[in-house]
Amino acid sequence: MENDLTARLKDVLKNYKDIPLDFAMEHVRDTIKKRTIKAFHVNKHIPQGYEDQGAFNLLIVTAGNHLFDCVVGEEYFRYDVVAVKALDKVQVMDGQWENKETNKTETFLSLRLSHSDESHVALALEDGERPSIKALTDVILAIRNPEN
Repeated sequence: MENDLTARLKDVLKNYKDIPLDFAMEHVRDTIKKRTIKAFHVNKHIPQGYEDQGAFNLLIVTAGNHLFDCVVGEEYFRYDVVAVKALDKVQVMDGQWENKETNKTETFLSLRLSHSDESHVALALEDGERPSIKALTDVILAIRNPEN
């Protein structure tokens, strides 16, 4: 799973020439401390509310059922961690938005995870980004609301 995460970070970092892959990966490894990754999503675009904090964020769910929300900037890295079962709300939104740059209506998929007064957001503005949000959602729902 780490190879998939590295490949996705490498792809996203093409848009951020001032952030080396080694910087991002070193901080992610230090943060999750060899915990097994069950699912992840790397936001290619920074979600609303993160603009002043970094260039992009990534959400990771570990085998220990913890959510890590890592924010990466040029000279900045921070993370929040919360037990998946402690999340207050899981909200998935599949909708459309008006892209003012292209003057077109485009689709999006959003996962908002709320805990206390904090929200952790995964956002897909392109079709290729949707599978990781769906996988992340499936893992979180299996932990929070097991059917068996």
